[in-house]
Amino acid sequence: MSGVKRDAWIWFLVIGLLLAACGGEGEATAVPNPTPTSTAANLPEITAVTLDRAELPRYDSLEMAVTLTADYTNPIDAREVQLNGTFTAPDGTALTVPGFWDSAAGWLLRFTPSQAGEWQYALTVQDHRGPSPAATGSFAVTPSQHHGWLLPGNQVNPDYSGRYLVHHDGTPFYGVGYCEALNILIDGFDIEDGVRLFDTMQESNQNFVVWWPLYSNTPLGSYDRYTQSNLDLIDLVVADAQSEGIYLIFTIWDHPELRDDTHAWGTGRWASNGFKNLGSLDSFFVSDEAWAWQENFYRYLIARWGYSPAIGMWQTVSEINGTNAYDQTDAWHSRVNDYFVANDPYRHPTTASMAGDVDWEAGHLAMDAPQVHVYALDDAVKAADTIAGWTATMFNRAEKPNWIGEFGVGGDQLYPELFHNSIWAALAAGAAMTPAEWNSGGFWGRPTEAMNDDLQRLADFVADLPLAEWRPQALTIRSSEPTVRGWGVAGEPGGLFWVQDFSLEGQPLAEVRTADLSHADVVVEIEGLVAGSYVVRPYDTQQGIYLDDLTLTCAADQPCTLPLPPFTADMAFKIMR
Repeated sequence: MSGVKRDAWIWFLVIGLLLAACGGEGEATAVPNPTPTSTAANLPEITAVTLDRAELPRYDSLEMAVTLTADYTNPIDAREVQLNGTFTAPDGTALTVPGFWDSAAGWLLRFTPSQAGEWQYALTVQDHRGPSPAATGSFAVTPSQHHGWLLPGNQVNPDYSGRYLVHHDGTPFYGVGYCEALNILIDGFDIEDGVRLFDTMQESNQNFVVWWPLYSNTPLGSYDRYTQSNLDLIDLVVADAQSEGIYLIFTIWDHPELRDDTHAWGTGRWASNGFKNLGSLDSFFVSDEAWAWQENFYRYLIARWGYSPAIGMWQTVSEINGTNAYDQTDAWHSRVNDYFVANDPYRHPTTASMAGDVDWEAGHLAMDAPQVHVYALDDAVKAADTIAGWTATMFNRAEKPNWIGEFGVGGDQLYPELFHNSIWAALAAGAAMTPAEWNSGGFWGRPTEAMNDDLQRLADFVADLPLAEWRPQALTIRSSEPTVRGWGVAGEPGGLFWVQDFSLEGQPLAEVRTADLSHADVVVEIEGLVAGSYVVRPYDTQQGIYLDDLTLTCAADQPCTLPLPPFTADMAFKIMR
């Protein structure tokens, strides 16, 4: 999508004023810590560590305030000073986590434990003289009902599919949500209740949202100092998302931040990017010094927010062909992607995108979660085939969780039919998440009651499907009715498929809405199921109800034949041994 859809300045101004009233203004400028220690070894020193609690639940988060002495001029330049913590789990597994400087609170370190029991920590600070002696201690972790952050299934269990995400504890996950990149506070914010959008999402069982925190809330006062009030606001959003079970697709660079007005898209925001104070936009992608300060920034993001299970994925760049990267596109993207892979101790998945319905193979092979943006949609019925086609391309390319990172039609035209067909086609073709419909108000509209209901029905359908554990592969669906098509995925334990009447492709939406699309005698042939007996549960996607179970027996190396119950327009099916 070429351009910014809508701003969110009003809400960020309101929150900024609230934070200012609470003492949240200021910048994390180049202010040195107290004078260096003069120990016998003349090394930096940690003089005190304060935990916000001595005991916490598993997958909850701990904050540690650290008092230290070291020799530096800029606390966000890791070449001058670094605070690091090594956390050792009860089973002996160790995790190294970076700390960060907060101009209001000083040095902080945030950590989320993944095991119950006693944890040990060892904190060190390093400057040009070397590392300090370790400050050590312990804290207790109790069992909880939390499930942790998201990972591709095969990173949690080698027997799981890498095409689907699971929680750190192995609990299944299917992403249900959309893209509210600019206006995550559009429904308001309350210091007590948090982000109201998250409450609305919870009501329809949605669990992820794409966010551009830099667009209206950039912490980059400059490349070498960060704006404290904006850091505080991102803290509040991340913490509230964690408490409400919402996963943020946290975008590092949205395309306007790395575009100037010489680009074909125009309307760039490079002039307000703090990195402009370091050098030109061209040098940003190739200069060693620019990369060193990018590393400082990425380290800071990981340190300040990577602790949270609410970071669903790091989106390193949104629509990179909307930036001035040009011939540095693949090389720079890979470099940023590889930094997060190597330095994020929690290994939140990485993702990135191009605009304009583009197959970015090099990017897909580099990132953890391939995505495509799809806006070439002018037909509510054909949208299913378009979305399923892109999904199948990514599904077949690599064993990675794939998704449509943005899609939509301005003004909610062709909705809710286009939206409905898109989300079900993506699921049936092998996506790990629903397509993320762009929502920012104005021309692009807002989620309607019908859209939220549709997402809830899909969320209910997938809630008990452990897709990563089932290791599904693509099915081939053939129909006795030439105007009915289908897509599906299944592994040995089971899977799913979805069928759609596409007879009115290319016809006006009014005709689609009034035509009789009922079917009573459709028989499908399913190729790709393992031989054996199955229970098939038909699901009315419009009503959110299951019909009577069907039985299906498949012989080895032969397609299975299944008569379908009567349906109108489309229907989904669970397949279970």
